[in-house]
Amino acid sequence: MEGEPGRAVGAGPHTVRLGVARYHDIAEAIRGAITRGLYARGSQLPSERVLSEEFAVAPGTIRQALGELETEGVLASRRGSRRTVIGEPRSAGTFEEFRSFAQWASSRGRVPAGQVISAVWQDASPLDREALRLPTAARVFCVVRVRLLDGDAIMVERTRYRDTVGAEVERIPSDCPSVTAWLAATAKITFSRAEHQFSACPAGAEDARLLDVRRGSPMLMHKRMSFSRDGVPLERSVDRYVADTISLVVDNSLNANALRWK
Repeated sequence: MEGEPGRAVGAGPHTVRLGVARYHDIAEAIRGAITRGLYARGSQLPSERVLSEEFAVAPGTIRQALGELETEGVLASRRGSRRTVIGEPRSAGTFEEFRSFAQWASSRGRVPAGQVISAVWQDASPLDREALRLPTAARVFCVVRVRLLDGDAIMVERTRYRDTVGAEVERIPSDCPSVTAWLAATAKITFSRAEHQFSACPAGAEDARLLDVRRGSPMLMHKRMSFSRDGVPLERSVDRYVADTISLVVDNSLNANALRWK
């Protein structure tokens, strides 16, 4: 359906979320209109003036919202003409889904499970001390866990927690499906930011045994560092997935690219 110059983005009042910039709400409303088919690929949005009147905001706020969608690769602009729809908005996974295997699996209707192989305290290694910003005599809680999806073992997770977090993780039942959810609900420990690094690797002897694959089989390795809201590093983890069991989708554009080669 083509977007006429005076056509509204959506009927009815628009939701305003507390603590969220107004232009983010407007961008979300426009995403919804595109997703519902109100504006097909190649069609044009209403003018900035029409959108300003519909949302009862200044033109500058509309330009911010449209700029957000251009950055995502949903809209294109050309001087002297209205924005054109060039792509469909993608449904982004939440931060919790991306950080937590169990929450990601559950959000997709799959059944997650975990089997703890070992859980021990160790003296912090030089890498632990550097990554987790620990003193020389610090100890870390080290957990090796096999992750299952619908009953199939697909990943070995090796996580090293700083002592304050490790003391809480040590109390978690071994069959707890989501460590992240348990820590947030019980210990009020929240992972607010994470750094991720992905690469390919061959299965070592232990991974091959735990996942029932041949030694040397290709695997996806995911290295993760998680931080508190105050920027304190809470854990570092290395997850190794069996090939063909998981994939990662990333959107980038000329204006916004969170990816970098290392």
